[in-house]
Amino acid sequence: MAGPLTAVERFFERLFERPAARLFQSRLEPVQIQRGLERAIESERRIHARRAYVPSHFRVLLSQADMAALDGDQESMTRELAESVRLYARAHGYVLLARPTVVVQVSAAVTQGDVRVYADPVSPGVESVRAAAGNAPVPQPFPPEQPRAADDAALSQDTAVFAAPSPSTPRAQLAVRTPGQPVSRVAVRPGTIRLGRSLDNDIVLPDEKVSRHHGQIGVRLGMLVYTDLRSTNGSQLNGAAVSEIALGPGDVLQIGSSTVTVEPAP
Repeated sequence: MAGPLTAVERFFERLFERPAARLFQSRLEPVQIQRGLERAIESERRIHARRAYVPSHFRVLLSQADMAALDGDQESMTRELAESVRLYARAHGYVLLARPTVVVQVSAAVTQGDVRVYADPVSPGVESVRAAAGNAPVPQPFPPEQPRAADDAALSQDTAVFAAPSPSTPRAQLAVRTPGQPVSRVAVRPGTIRLGRSLDNDIVLPDEKVSRHHGQIGVRLGMLVYTDLRSTNGSQLNGAAVSEIALGPGDVLQIGSSTVTVEPAP
């Protein structure tokens, strides 16, 4: 078993995490910006209705020296970078909700040879999904959670109150069917619902084909999302293998010999 890193190992670990251009003071090339855009695409990728949605608008920050050293017309370069985003998304089967745009700016906070890329978060809704998919059918959303009386009272007061927004929890329940056992139903609640063979899970599935901590269901952007926790035998949704996917009413998760059906709450 490997011991803790030595001071020299930590030094080289930090060293190789730095951009190569900064280490050797070589000239910054547009391809380095392109790689930064690709990393931003992957970090902001969101799953909704079995499709992967990625940002369309990006802001690139460079040092003054690197901006001055880049050859060619800046407008032409940003068009080429935006086209590279479109081609990357197309090659990976990702969905763009708008034509990509890239803005390149100078920042005093960025050192020479470094590239910082910021992407607008993507939040696909039901209507935007239909538009991007050519009116293809998508899972219908659950009815929103009703506001609590305490919230209504706070809003009616004369004093202005700032409330941090929080995503609503879908009004849904999970119908769990395990061979030899009666059907049980678990109401969806805020937080994470864990599924697996171990007794410390929220939904315990006594099945040797099920991993101790097989998967989990959580709420993301107001949607139910199932994540397989690197289980041994995997998970299936409506007969297809999945690792992470948004859930809609009527979807059936197959975990070992058990199934979990997503139902609207009564």
